[in-house]
Amino acid sequence: MELFVCEKPYVARELATAISKGYESKEGYCEGKDGKIYTYAFGHLVSCVMPEEINREWGWKGDISSLPFFIQDIPLKVIDDPGIKKQYNTIVKLMKEASIIYIATDAGREGEHIFRKIYELSGVKKPLKRLWIQDMTNEGINKAFKNSKDGKMYEGLALAGKLREESDLLVGLNATQLVTRLSGSSNVLSFGRVQTPTLSMVVNRDKQIENFSKTVHYSICAKDKYGSKFELVLDKDNYLTKQQAEYIKNLLGNRTNLNVSTQNKKEKPEKLFDLTELQKFMNEKYKWSADKTLNITQKLYEKKYVTYPRTSSQYIANDSELPQLLQKHSSHEWVKTIIDNGYDIEKSFVNPEKVTDHEAIIITSKVAENISGDEKTLYEVIFTRFIAAFYPPAIKEEVTAIFNDGEYKFQAKETALIELGWRLLIGDELQESTLKNIGLRDVGEYFIVEKETKPPKRYTEATLLHDMKHAGKFLDDAEDRKLLKSVEGIGTVATRASIIETLVKRGYIEKKGNNLISTPLGREIIGMMPDSFSLYSVKLTAFFETLLSEIERGEINKQVFYNELEGLIKTISSEIRSHTKKVSVPTKEVIALCPKCGKEMYENTKSYYCSGYSEGCKVSLWKNGLEKLGKKTITKKEANKLLSGKVISVKLKSKAGNPYSKNVIFNKEKGWVEFAK
Repeated sequence: MELFVCEKPYVARELATAISKGYESKEGYCEGKDGKIYTYAFGHLVSCVMPEEINREWGWKGDISSLPFFIQDIPLKVIDDPGIKKQYNTIVKLMKEASIIYIATDAGREGEHIFRKIYELSGVKKPLKRLWIQDMTNEGINKAFKNSKDGKMYEGLALAGKLREESDLLVGLNATQLVTRLSGSSNVLSFGRVQTPTLSMVVNRDKQIENFSKTVHYSICAKDKYGSKFELVLDKDNYLTKQQAEYIKNLLGNRTNLNVSTQNKKEKPEKLFDLTELQKFMNEKYKWSADKTLNITQKLYEKKYVTYPRTSSQYIANDSELPQLLQKHSSHEWVKTIIDNGYDIEKSFVNPEKVTDHEAIIITSKVAENISGDEKTLYEVIFTRFIAAFYPPAIKEEVTAIFNDGEYKFQAKETALIELGWRLLIGDELQESTLKNIGLRDVGEYFIVEKETKPPKRYTEATLLHDMKHAGKFLDDAEDRKLLKSVEGIGTVATRASIIETLVKRGYIEKKGNNLISTPLGREIIGMMPDSFSLYSVKLTAFFETLLSEIERGEINKQVFYNELEGLIKTISSEIRSHTKKVSVPTKEVIALCPKCGKEMYENTKSYYCSGYSEGCKVSLWKNGLEKLGKKTITKKEANKLLSGKVISVKLKSKAGNPYSKNVIFNKEKGWVEFAK
């Protein structure tokens, strides 16, 4: 029997439809018409055993002298949930019966890791094949099935997933326990390999803004009759006082040697989207959070309209299938223009050497129909960026005009779009330069303008995502910068959004409009460490990612990784013991105990959340959980009762504005408030 193990139920159904031409639903799996079996996880079914379960001294109640702890090959266990345990047993039973197992989890490090944990814990030994699915259309699935590879080719990827989880757990738990306990904080001060350097970026930016001292300076300008501004040319970083500007202005009055030069520049279409660039674009244009963009892109992927979202590549491997793809969308006037004119995709976007796990996010052969709202907005953005890649370059005319006045030089610049090319698709219009037609007599009187230096801007999700991706710029050493660039910064395209959301949820940063601002708690955490502290140095993440990349490629073995990891944890722990200061973080009010794991529930601006978040408990009661029913917010008193498993009566309003009362209860499994039965 051929068995396909998928990451989610919908993927199993899609594979059964595409490969087996139909299926019958069974309990925990689908049986294809040709006898193939398709089962599924619900994401992670298996987790690492927590260190304190191995040795009580490594937990919060152990002796602090036992820290740091270190474990190799952390044992695995099925997550303690009845539904998860049932599905795990179903998968294991099917694996034991299978003659061959196809790994059909998401094609990437985490997807591979999800399957391998189930496989390792089960003890099953069967031949493995790997499906690497780029898009969820029937063609995409069958192509992946046809090209499936021996599972042995992905053992490096699987090992990297295992070591990534273990290293994050060991670094995070050791650092979090030590900092929290040594600082005397009554709240858990969570540290992490990616989380902490990201927080450090926000804190440092906020401090730069608050400590910024503006410099007021002056310049001399004159405008022509069309509004172009000629400005006095000064050496870089040379500022004039008001007296100096007035002195120079009094010397002027003999304009000569007007020189106007033009240069046409081609502007290629913008690169295709990877996930980070798509998240940046949507945040800048529509103020979407990175998490929202990922979730909506995932929905489009599941509906087969776009390719796999969690990609770090802005390139495609080849263009051989593009004609057929375009033909599917030929009813669209932009695509018809491409076909009629024989346009090819911008050649620099086709580069197999720059495609790692997945190609760029593009449309699939399935035409998007009956989508609306956010899904339509995002699909049109992805569609436009992809189609624009086939259009000719735009051409801009850059005009520079310079004249002299005595020993001083004045310059004006203008850029006009003279050929639309791909910019037609984003609504731009042709422009005409006025600067190239002016004469000296067209320039008006001089005037003095006051200027001031500006502080850096607050982080937005777009700019923070950019700096996470390009974190090497924060390093002084050229080799360190090169190292971090090679692993594409800190975090991954799949995790950066969740890192930002985690920092918000833990109360370390907050969102104000589209800005991200550090809280007193976030600042205190970073402030207790010296600048050289290795835990929140981006170099640490670069080092880890480099080792993981070498593991994936089989260039080092896991013992080398473990040796390096153990040494780093000892160094980090030593620095924490040497430098951690007592903190004055205010004690958080305990709202209730978590109905799932029993830890304290705290409050932030948006929800009541479990303090065991860093250990995998994601229970949250959202304050706006009843907003659609007319109740704006859930109070602390109501939250306490709901989280304690009690049924409460709340006053709601119908859409017509009529008040009514209803009994509600908190569903801890689904994470929402629902009507009590």
